[in-house]
Amino acid sequence: KWYGEGGQQVIGAACRLGLMQGTGGGFSPAGAVSLAEAVAMAARLHSRYMSGEAAFVQGAVWYGVYVDYAVGQGIIRPEDFKGTARAADYTRSATRAEMAYIFANALPARELGAINAVEAIPDVDGREAYVDSILLLYWAGVLTGDETGAFYPQSTIDRAAAAAIISRVARTEMRRSFVLEKPAFPDWSAVYATGMEVGSARELERIYTAAVLSR
Repeated sequence: KWYGEGGQQVIGAACRLGLMQGTGGGFSPAGAVSLAEAVAMAARLHSRYMSGEAAFVQGAVWYGVYVDYAVGQGIIRPEDFKGTARAADYTRSATRAEMAYIFANALPARELGAINAVEAIPDVDGREAYVDSILLLYWAGVLTGDETGAFYPQSTIDRAAAAAIISRVARTEMRRSFVLEKPAFPDWSAVYATGMEVGSARELERIYTAAVLSR
């Protein structure tokens, strides 16, 4: 697999760095990443950066110690992720934009120096939540998007992809230099056909994005 030891080795890297752990029955690379897991990864990385270790003692709510640390260190704010609810639900799946925000704050900004000149991301504009964090990680070579550079900010993310991203935040040699061309208007006839079937939420989002660009 692309994420394995015969590929990019990102799961091994994330586990060897102590940033991710298994799920009881293995690593579950296709499993969704919760807000709690994203905060835990960021807290472990920040603690290792600051002190050389990540000695967290989990309580009755396993992620409580990581949330408390992340709030105390300014990685996240107490009011983050509440929406219209009175309290944040850290057990729900994180969006890719939320994960970018959390991971971008795991290290000081000086550790995420720009190696790419990205002016625009096809599906991210100035109104997008956490746009500054998303751009910071694109500039640093932590995020690259798909083959068109699209990020899919409101989609969820699986554990294998999260391992790749947190590993690139932690290890500069794993970051990627690339050139993102300015998006062109797509050929609508090449994207949409009457009666077509859509196999995934990501594919539906791609079609919707193309429709918006095509007007």
